[in-house]
Amino acid sequence: MSISMCVVMVVGALLGADGANSHPDARGSLVRTFPAGQAQFFVDDYFVDNRYNEDSISAKVTQRFFPGERITTPLMGPDADKPWEQAAGVGYISMVFDPAIKRFRLYYQVWNPKDTVGGLPTYSTCYAESADGIHWEKPLFDFVPFEGKASNILAVGEKEAKAPTVHLAETAGTMENGTPVRNLGMLPKEALRGNPYLMYYCDSGHYLATSQDGYDWALKQEKIIPNRVDCFMTLVHDEVRNEYCMFYRNKLIYHDSKDPLRQGNTRMMARIASTDLWTLWDGMPTTVLLPDEVDKGRFYNMPVFKEGGVYWGFLEQFNEDHELIEVELAFSRDGFDWERLPSRPRMIPVGEAGTWDDGMTFASDRVIEVGDEWWVYYSAYDGYHNEKNRTGQLGLVKFGKERFVGIQSDPTGQKSYVITRPLVWPGGDLVINADAAGGSMKVRVTDLDREVVNGLTWEACVPLKEDAIRHTVTWEEGTMAGLEGKLVRLEFVFEEANLFAFLAE
Repeated sequence: MSISMCVVMVVGALLGADGANSHPDARGSLVRTFPAGQAQFFVDDYFVDNRYNEDSISAKVTQRFFPGERITTPLMGPDADKPWEQAAGVGYISMVFDPAIKRFRLYYQVWNPKDTVGGLPTYSTCYAESADGIHWEKPLFDFVPFEGKASNILAVGEKEAKAPTVHLAETAGTMENGTPVRNLGMLPKEALRGNPYLMYYCDSGHYLATSQDGYDWALKQEKIIPNRVDCFMTLVHDEVRNEYCMFYRNKLIYHDSKDPLRQGNTRMMARIASTDLWTLWDGMPTTVLLPDEVDKGRFYNMPVFKEGGVYWGFLEQFNEDHELIEVELAFSRDGFDWERLPSRPRMIPVGEAGTWDDGMTFASDRVIEVGDEWWVYYSAYDGYHNEKNRTGQLGLVKFGKERFVGIQSDPTGQKSYVITRPLVWPGGDLVINADAAGGSMKVRVTDLDREVVNGLTWEACVPLKEDAIRHTVTWEEGTMAGLEGKLVRLEFVFEEANLFAFLAE
């Protein structure tokens, strides 16, 4: 295949399958398409053609990470009357909100030294639930009795039941108090094959399990990964490539061994995929993220979910100097090329010395959208990876909805500008997610040559001067009506404000 043909194919993939690159006004520009009703993020420059301050300096108007509000005390830990939890407490966690019962469901891994606690395997899957996501209870069942009594253990495998991640057929609902809740990153309903609940977990190999009620699981419904990889892996649906994928440590061809033909770094991130979820995935993993000189050593793991056309990765940094682990945000538009913010801020850093989470943090498998907040649950330990005496407990960080990363205006107070690439407008009003409390933000709409469209100028724009998750942009004269299918640019001017996302609605 010629180089020119490859370029055409790549550009076509970036522009989407709707022929946006053939727009009569495009003239070779990189046109972006997107669906109506879905937030589009400014986490990177995918939609950005230019950003700068009054002195035309782009470095003064950049993306930055916006830390969430961290609950300082643990939400849940091991109970004294449950000896199966005592060895290490709460391990890897999968969190979902179940609309059917209006409760949060927590599936969590527990670890025990082999054959020392009631004959349990090394890893088991336990369960807890909550009406508000803050206060937790552990119902008891007879699925896996412990010393003849009921327990909250739902699953033990032939060798282990480790690293559960759960998907639901119904992804959104309301809490008992009416607050809307949505699970981000769910697999499409058809992937569950008519089952309301699907679990992916490790038992030497990696398997799918199904359930009709979220409690009683039919294990080993399908083996999809033949080799054991001892970390928390999550399933992602790539609707663009029409395949299912996951991100894990490639131990298929690399091992920490003395064999020079097999030796290699297994603590990096690789992607493996299959067009059919319910089959043995026999493809070759592709490395997508390797540690560089800024990193502290190796990567431990990366749970991934997809939302708004973006792969969001909770990358776990493994500091080999003292085996501390903490979570950094990574993101990708295609699942192959991953980005991180230049300063490498920690999304879930370990706590201060002496606190319950000062040794290691591990993120859940997805975000739970609760009202106007994104909740990220995590498990954490009060000891490092190489320490035996440590206890895992459940924690929570609350972020603003869609606000992991945004474009910050010039910190000195200068006016800042963000100009998008040409967009094929899908129709509807322009809605933005922005914080202009104490500042101001306006938008004008232009064509490919930056000529104003329909009189939608900055001067006529009613400014945003507050913090708004959803703000419909209006002008004194003129509307977005009639722009469906047309090529437009969005041009933002703002000061003392932060811009996170936009959508057509």
